[in-house]
Amino acid sequence: MTNIQQAGEGTGSGVQLTALPIGSAALLEMAFDVHVHGQPDVVPDLQLRGSDAETLRLAAAYGIAGWVLKSHLWLTTDRARMLQEQAAGPDFTVYGSITLNPVMGGLSATVVELAAAHGARVVFLPTWGAAADVARDGYIARLLAAASPSFRAYSAANAISLLTANGKLSGAAREVIDACRALSLSLATGHVSLAESLAVAEYCAQTGQRVLVTHPLHYVTSAAELRVFAGLGAYVEFCNGPLLHPDGHLTIRAVHEAIETLGTERVVLSTDAFSRWAPPQPECLRMFAEQLAYLGWRPTDLHQMLAVNPRAFLGIAQPVPSTEPEEK
Repeated sequence: MTNIQQAGEGTGSGVQLTALPIGSAALLEMAFDVHVHGQPDVVPDLQLRGSDAETLRLAAAYGIAGWVLKSHLWLTTDRARMLQEQAAGPDFTVYGSITLNPVMGGLSATVVELAAAHGARVVFLPTWGAAADVARDGYIARLLAAASPSFRAYSAANAISLLTANGKLSGAAREVIDACRALSLSLATGHVSLAESLAVAEYCAQTGQRVLVTHPLHYVTSAAELRVFAGLGAYVEFCNGPLLHPDGHLTIRAVHEAIETLGTERVVLSTDAFSRWAPPQPECLRMFAEQLAYLGWRPTDLHQMLAVNPRAFLGIAQPVPSTEPEEK
């Protein structure tokens, strides 16, 4: 019996791992998912397919080597530590993160420093708390408004902009980036505007800070607009979760064409899935890889985007694969 078969028994996840296509494990070997939502997140109605511990064990069985846990509301370091100690084996790493929304203190170097002291590895800039997201009435904000009658007034009163009136990166934003640099943390752009992301990427290029532009296809009309970020040394993230949403406008071919435009050197693939209609995150990542393979991306390309680039963004060592990824 294979390791994958053993992992599928008794997990309660309802996933038949023995039905995985031949070669799936090779596609995901050592993948590191930098955008994983635990359960619950945002609202309890959007339940995931299995507990955090069950889903982590499934990820390990799929050959995935680690996660970054993200929450739109709270620091995830405690959850990450618990999973690391109680569910993850020695070959699986779980990192915590903080998202600088108003409830966590917003743009604050002090918050970043305290989160790092508590074990955070990644800092996400504001999502629903970004002024740009408030202006466009983003998806997460709509979910939170349904759960909290006072939310819209709160988010409007506390909306966060990263730019000054003359379009320059604010002092608070620069202090957050400087704190990340000093503490060797990784920075992701959250749901800020494209102009704000560009200002952040430019400052990160000047200071040597690692930065990931978070699912930017939401904010551009052409993937060619993203070349400037790759040129600045930023990583560009494409997520599978939004491709599965019933109201989503993006498709796997849009991601495929964006990768063709940018090349694989600065692209990171992740899940960002937390919905009743989505499979567990490891299966989301497998589907993502399989679909891109179908569209012509080689195993070496997928390894670059799923394993090599995420680790480079996180500033962690690149492990030696058990076998070299095969070319097609």
